[in-house]
Amino acid sequence: MSKTSVPIPSGSVSEGVPAWLSVDAAAWAGARPGSWARPFWPVLALLATVVAAIALEPVPVCSEAVPCGPDWIGMVQMGLAVGLLYWFARLPELTLVAAPVLAVIVAWEELPSAGWASRAANLAVIAALGFGWTAAWARLGARQRQRRLIERTARAELRRVELAGPLTRGAIPISAGLVLCAVAVGALVLGSRAVHVDERQAARATRTEVEVTGRTDVSLRVRTDDGRRATVDALFPEDYRLGTTVAVLEGEGWRRLVAEPYDAFGWQLLALAGGLPGLSLLTTGCLARRRGAALRYGPVPALQVLERLDHEGRTWVYAADDAVGSTPLFACTCVPVFTDADECEELDAENDVVQGNDDIDNVPITRTRLREAVMLGAPYEGAELAFITSGADGTSEVTRTIGPVRMPRPGEGPAGDVSADSMGA
Repeated sequence: MSKTSVPIPSGSVSEGVPAWLSVDAAAWAGARPGSWARPFWPVLALLATVVAAIALEPVPVCSEAVPCGPDWIGMVQMGLAVGLLYWFARLPELTLVAAPVLAVIVAWEELPSAGWASRAANLAVIAALGFGWTAAWARLGARQRQRRLIERTARAELRRVELAGPLTRGAIPISAGLVLCAVAVGALVLGSRAVHVDERQAARATRTEVEVTGRTDVSLRVRTDDGRRATVDALFPEDYRLGTTVAVLEGEGWRRLVAEPYDAFGWQLLALAGGLPGLSLLTTGCLARRRGAALRYGPVPALQVLERLDHEGRTWVYAADDAVGSTPLFACTCVPVFTDADECEELDAENDVVQGNDDIDNVPITRTRLREAVMLGAPYEGAELAFITSGADGTSEVTRTIGPVRMPRPGEGPAGDVSADSMGA
């Protein structure tokens, strides 16, 4: 370890723990996926192709032969397309399932009946989904390679992390996700019920041929053969020319066009508004809980590293022999692990960073200077880790991540003008 870094207090768990040297760290960094797999490119490709496919899709015309109505498959398509724009970036696990499902739906529903321009746009959508799926697979494969490299570097040195209190990691996202998913399911149930009510009313209604005499933005004014006038709601009034004859279903206090059954669009929109964030939160919470449980309940790899806090509270980790902190390996947000279980639960609930000692004399040492640390766990994109390092009072301190591990881009480093040289000994 560097003499200019703050050492771990004597008698800590660092004895016997192998150092994560620059050679091994470089191999670990080289295992990350290529720049082509960055989420930006799949998101851009999917967004551009979906917009093109929507713009080139033929506008359906409601008719008695092909009536309009609730488009459940279209709702699933829209939901998966919107969700994948986020899942490409944050949840490659969901991408591996959602992207093939959407590709199959597009191929089955859109390609057979589309014109050549719309067919080309939908083929581009399928290609973008394949690109995003491949990028997600590459990112998950990189995580596995990085875990194996860390385990190989740590050899048989495995340690347990002593964390006080019950496991609460992911509890809030899981709870919020369940509530939102329940809202989505309720919206689907109510929307389906409204469709069935409309179908039952239509089965008992009387069919009448009427002439279109006028129209507004949301309705048609019609006249029956016996001179009776009425107003009928219409989703697409511009499709009905004045003077043409249309069919209307009439019942007791109820009337609609034969070509326009009840459209559950409002319920579908509510289902998407609840289901998409609900599924994302639920998946995020379950992944965080699983990774937190692996860190808490099982022996994990242990390696000696260097770390420093930047002025934004993020922890940057360096190889053990990177004495000047020139090459950051990854960044994460960490908080101290308290012995009080209530404090641990409150910290998980607020997901907040606990500030250190406010004494100005201690700030350069405890917050920005390189410190020796023992890293517990295997770092990769989204991993959960713990660190044993020196605290503000010079004693051993255990911290853990409260957010995902992020790999820096080339040239990216700690916020603020911080270096080992400028901080001094």
